[in-house]
Amino acid sequence: MSEPETSVVIPNWNGRDLLEACLGSLRRQTYQDFEVIVVDNGSSDDSVQFIQTNFSEVKVTRLPVNQGFCKAVNCGIKLARGKYIALLNNDTETHPAWLEELVGALRENPRIGFCASKMLNFFQRDRIDNAGDGLSYYGYNAGQGEADSGQYDRTRLVLSACAGAAIYRRELFSDTGLFDEDFFAYYEDIDLALRAQLKGYQCLYVPTAVVYHIHQATSNRILAKQFFCKQRNICFVHLKNIPYKLLLKILPVFLALHLFVSFSYFVKTKDLKTVLRIYWHVLKAIPTVMRKRKVIQVHKTVPSSYFESVTGPFPSLFSYLFKQRKK
Repeated sequence: MSEPETSVVIPNWNGRDLLEACLGSLRRQTYQDFEVIVVDNGSSDDSVQFIQTNFSEVKVTRLPVNQGFCKAVNCGIKLARGKYIALLNNDTETHPAWLEELVGALRENPRIGFCASKMLNFFQRDRIDNAGDGLSYYGYNAGQGEADSGQYDRTRLVLSACAGAAIYRRELFSDTGLFDEDFFAYYEDIDLALRAQLKGYQCLYVPTAVVYHIHQATSNRILAKQFFCKQRNICFVHLKNIPYKLLLKILPVFLALHLFVSFSYFVKTKDLKTVLRIYWHVLKAIPTVMRKRKVIQVHKTVPSSYFESVTGPFPSLFSYLFKQRKK
């Protein structure tokens, strides 16, 4: 039996109602040289039985409990046989040409290490959900919520791909490592992208690779956990990956913004416990994070000037808040 050129890895947690649209759309792909691996994250619904009954071609591996997005996709990556590895959220429906366009982009651009899809809102398909990821203190999805009027129809280099619909060369993972499982979920794709960029791997946004996405269909069930992970993990992203000169430059604004976001959450929810947990976990993790940072920075292959060119300039605090208010 020949090895597939591409492996598609899908993490799943209680996503029974989402799987028919997701897996069914993969059956309709114009490109067919791929395998599908679903990693079930300790679901308590009948997700696994549904897949085995209705999508027998899909390989399923089961984790005993929900160990997070990072652990699940890492498990799938280790099982994958393809030289290209695509990651796909279970709350998506792929356009028939999605995989063909991503694989084609990697074939045609040997310097590209990974690619981002054009993600549209599942329910409003004339609205952008993600057109490549960037970093401006916090990570952001380019174009999110905008009407799709062709402004994101140009192939371009971006900082990162949303791991909900992306493709990677296998050697990128061998070179940079897998997703950081200490993140559990959120910003793990930005973290991986920064590590990859520091090793010289570029990311290409492919607008013809279209995916329809139900935004945060899984994570909206656990809002406090989501906020905790986002606030904690964005600290990890900066501490691990940003070169010292740039880190010192942006640190005052980042800290002010981080405290403001945490305070706003507390005012809205009165959930002081989650806020305190964030800063306790960050402080406790600093020795581990700094050990990881040392390895990353020692093995980087690009100068700091290149890194700043792919992140772009960081705005002032007032400019950032004004831009966020306009959204």
